[in-house]
Amino acid sequence: MMENALEISGVSKSFGDNLANDNISLSLAKGEIVALLGENGAGKTTLMNILFGHYVPDQGKVSVMGKELPQGKPREAIRAGVGMVHQHFSLAANLTVLENVITGTQDIWSVATDTKNARQKLLEISKRFGLIVDPDARLGDLSVGEQQRVEILKALYNDAQILVLDEPTAVLTNIEAEQMFSTLKDMAKQGLSLIFISHKLDEVMATADRIFVLRGGKSVAERLVGDTNK
Repeated sequence: MMENALEISGVSKSFGDNLANDNISLSLAKGEIVALLGENGAGKTTLMNILFGHYVPDQGKVSVMGKELPQGKPREAIRAGVGMVHQHFSLAANLTVLENVITGTQDIWSVATDTKNARQKLLEISKRFGLIVDPDARLGDLSVGEQQRVEILKALYNDAQILVLDEPTAVLTNIEAEQMFSTLKDMAKQGLSLIFISHKLDEVMATADRIFVLRGGKSVAERLVGDTNK
């Protein structure tokens, strides 16, 4: 049995009278790709925001690599190895790739002296995962697909072992989407654990090891991809 990288246990979250997550439990093994499915409003994004510390659950807990995460603290989630790539990128168009990647990771006074090491680390990660991009390119000059690579590289630069992607192909061309999922499979082979939210069942069936379905804030199905169909 594979060791779990992530355990979400009995998580519930309400916003007023709206019960967004209702006693949800979800595990993720090392090197596994899980597709998180459900219609808009099913509670998928709420659950991932609890994992990343943006929301504090009303009940339940999240553990990464066997250690419980402090609730509501994104920096602690990042330190524990959780990275999130949102559908709408949180990057600065006027900065270079390297500047975007290291922003927020270093003390402001040490950036200048650490740039050489940061560049080397970025190039090594880029080569390892096949996410090739020019560190000195201005972000605003890159294609949408290249900007997404930068988002992923930023998470990997922070030593993410669990990567969450919210509809990663929504803004990509078909060719870029194929390249993206090839990259995700390679990451999983190298031991990273991945959760991706998607409404496109073809890419779910082609990429995920397991699917987890939410409906109305509740967990309603969990299947190995090989045991089900579209």
